[in-house]
Amino acid sequence: MNINEIISEANMLVPNDVPVADKVIWLNALNQDFFNVVKIPKVAQFDCVAGQTDYPLQADVRQKNIDMVLIGPSQYRSMDREDVTPYQNAFAYDDTTKTISLYPAPYTDLRGFLRYHRIATTTFLSTALSVSPDAPEEYHWTFIPALAAMLANSQDDSVKASNYENQYKAAWNVASQNYQAGAVQ
Repeated sequence: MNINEIISEANMLVPNDVPVADKVIWLNALNQDFFNVVKIPKVAQFDCVAGQTDYPLQADVRQKNIDMVLIGPSQYRSMDREDVTPYQNAFAYDDTTKTISLYPAPYTDLRGFLRYHRIATTTFLSTALSVSPDAPEEYHWTFIPALAAMLANSQDDSVKASNYENQYKAAWNVASQNYQAGAVQ
């Protein structure tokens, strides 16, 4: 389902005269919000070289979304945690350079694994309405009641807005529980 179809369906639920550009802005916010609620795990792999501390990673990795780092059999903990001591394996991640730094550096060549949560990477434009949300396809329909809730709020129809909001948030909560239970995509 693309954003043009989502906008059309939401317009049927809540007839309105809101410009498409505003709807696209709202859909961008919803695309981001989906991943704030639904934590979909993803794994990145990288080769570690003995004595090397810094490794570039994919552009969609963010510090706040990393939940586990394994280098060979050893787990590394984030240096952002207060309980990390200088004698533990630790890592730091720079969101600007997309680089993970390991302390201490691996003592031999090993395989590194990083588990993190997906984020929205697409920015919708009102000139390109054929793009789909970053959410898994089975949850694209939830953007219809989400946009409808925003449209109803813009018309001060709080009852309709509340109904649509409850609908999409319930679906997102179910999705969150499903992915928390171990479904990896």
